[in-house]
Amino acid sequence: MATSEDSNYDFIIVGGGTAGLVLAARLSEDPDVQVLVVETGVDQKDDPRVLTPALWSKLMKTEADWAFDTVPQKALGGRNTPFPHGRLLGGTSAINGLVFTPVPKSNVEGWAALGNPGWEWESFDKSFQKVFTLTDNKGHVVGNGPLQVSYPDQSNNNWPAIWKETLAGLSFSVSGDCLFKTGAGNGLVANPECVHPVTKQRSFAHTAYLVPALERSNLTALTGVTVGKVVFGTAGSAEEDVVAEGIQYRDGNKETKIIKARKEVILAAGVFNSPALLERSGIGSAELLSKLGVEVVVDNPNVGENLQNHVIVTVASEVKQGGPKTLLDDLRRGDLETIAAAMAAYYGNPATPSGPFATAGTSVTGQLPFPEIHTDAGKEDLERILDSTLSSSPESGGLAKVSAEFVRAMLSSPDEAAGCYITIPGWAMLNPDGTLGTPPADTADDSGFFSIALLSTHPLSRGSTHITSSYPTSESTSNHGIAIDPGYLSHPLDVEVFARNLRFLETILATEPLAAQLKAVRVPPAGGFKDLDVGKSYVKNFGLGGNHFVGSCAMVPREMGGVVDPCLRVYGTKNLRVCDASIIPLIPRANPQAAVYGIAEHGAAIIKKI
Repeated sequence: MATSEDSNYDFIIVGGGTAGLVLAARLSEDPDVQVLVVETGVDQKDDPRVLTPALWSKLMKTEADWAFDTVPQKALGGRNTPFPHGRLLGGTSAINGLVFTPVPKSNVEGWAALGNPGWEWESFDKSFQKVFTLTDNKGHVVGNGPLQVSYPDQSNNNWPAIWKETLAGLSFSVSGDCLFKTGAGNGLVANPECVHPVTKQRSFAHTAYLVPALERSNLTALTGVTVGKVVFGTAGSAEEDVVAEGIQYRDGNKETKIIKARKEVILAAGVFNSPALLERSGIGSAELLSKLGVEVVVDNPNVGENLQNHVIVTVASEVKQGGPKTLLDDLRRGDLETIAAAMAAYYGNPATPSGPFATAGTSVTGQLPFPEIHTDAGKEDLERILDSTLSSSPESGGLAKVSAEFVRAMLSSPDEAAGCYITIPGWAMLNPDGTLGTPPADTADDSGFFSIALLSTHPLSRGSTHITSSYPTSESTSNHGIAIDPGYLSHPLDVEVFARNLRFLETILATEPLAAQLKAVRVPPAGGFKDLDVGKSYVKNFGLGGNHFVGSCAMVPREMGGVVDPCLRVYGTKNLRVCDASIIPLIPRANPQAAVYGIAEHGAAIIKKI
């Protein structure tokens, strides 16, 4: 692998994660260009913790995880909230929960409406369809992209059918796969997982995109190095954009080296590291950079702003004696007999791996509109909280104003989702550090649990991510020199919507046939969420962030708060781009993994045309 100052490539991609490996594979399809992808982590594609779907959480807080942490969150009682972020080839696509949720048409059209021509649904969907090959449980195949996605085997799991009947009883659509067909959908959404339909192993950016592409002589992957900054030519003026000449990095021996780029440098380092690299390279708030001793190249205070994420809380119910049960609880309790049986089912016959290890177990959801929006009372309730919270919001103008208008439209529509209800056939309460908890011991030996993780789909709370040091730090205890403040629940509308979603969750739990299977809810305690103040307290006391961060290098006009233009070029530069989740200006309604794959395919198409 070339690593000296004399090394030259046409494209240098910083970040070998989900987006970076898609870009590397697509750009290297042109044999006349030399492509380099640089990654801090290493190759762990053969690690069973990566490949085995049910082990998806086992790489948290290991060498494969940046292990970022937020600053104390005021609305969450001053708690710091941790979250995983992939630090290996494949990035977060190698350690996430595998669920593949297409971004809705309304979200994509919202991105385009912010001043991003070329990102309309018809154009973006063409790029997205290049990502995946979907195999359903009947063997039908849709698409021909490199990423293999499939629906988990639910033959030994009665909960999806119970959930479907319950939502149907509440008059919601239960077609289950409409997002793939039309880009629109509400009600039951059964998401596929990034699991190969035959091997039952995780399919992710490394195995799907990078491995086949590395057969080309014009693609190089450099791992185990830390990129410090982008190297620019002579600083530009108000009339002249600056030129990215290459990158500066430190290798495993702590030696500083430079690699030159003939054409472009592309940052695909993720929602935190991409803005951090811009700031350490001199692109960001002049005030912040000057304090840290970083020479200002482009003064743009929008870098690192507009950070968004979903807050998630979980509610768990104990199943009645003799009710439906999966092996998930026994596995989490560490039952040796159950573990042995699960391992035998998955590893014992490589030709037909099966059992609980073959799935992450969180693919069946309900994406539901604002509660009672179809009634006059529901509409009046929504208008009341919209008028009070939006008028009292300290945010005004620019992207904040447009975001509020978008969220108002989403909440007001019976065809859009205000809450995502993720079903888990077992105990799924989260510990304060974000890890899965152990089922309570004070239950009958054969008791099981049914949990629902809830998130409000379109939060208006915004935060920031900014550097605290001029060069990346290796110690996770210092958060790698980055201060992350999502501003969870800082917008009053988010708290109001969450409380109403929690109250409606009780309605779901009390609806047949689900109600007939459950004892009293174990968490939260008796009393429930009929009182909206109880729901507000619950989300503040027990809420955690999802691994759904977006927005820190927003793709909107610069005067509105943007960092990149519709061609993903960083404002004030000629040949520096960002292409990852950080460019998403409005958060998708659920897990953004599929959106990031689509953005990378779309970005690659844009770059190849220019």
